[in-house]
Amino acid sequence: MRTPIPSPVTVEPPQGWTLSPLHDPFEAHVGPLFEREEDGERIFGFFADKRHLDDRGAVHEGMLMTFADAFLGTTAHRGSNGKGCVTVSLQASFLAEAKAGDFIECRTHIDRTTRAIIFVSARFSVGEEDVMTATSLWKVLGER
Repeated sequence: MRTPIPSPVTVEPPQGWTLSPLHDPFEAHVGPLFEREEDGERIFGFFADKRHLDDRGAVHEGMLMTFADAFLGTTAHRGSNGKGCVTVSLQASFLAEAKAGDFIECRTHIDRTTRAIIFVSARFSVGEEDVMTATSLWKVLGER
């Protein structure tokens, strides 16, 4: 088991949320990231801050893609029964802007699994407004 890497920024989790253990140094750099369970579903989130913004003051699409890669990957890892997985493809549609101070949530879903590939989709929202959707393919390492 890999040791989680702490984020250099400290933010208290919202009530009912816990810190998500991060194992990738880049993800730790943009964190902290949080997670919680709801009706058997794992939900992920982060507070957007000035580190995550573009020059117009909106959350940068690259930050949203990093967040997507982290948690669609976590979902694929769980779907592979803990086997290592790597990103094959990740597509996103940006629907609305998020701003500093927003809490962005990610709800993932495993759409299909084969022995070697896991198909994951997600919805990203601020409150009731969707800001992004994503679909991805994950290669289960060691499987053909």
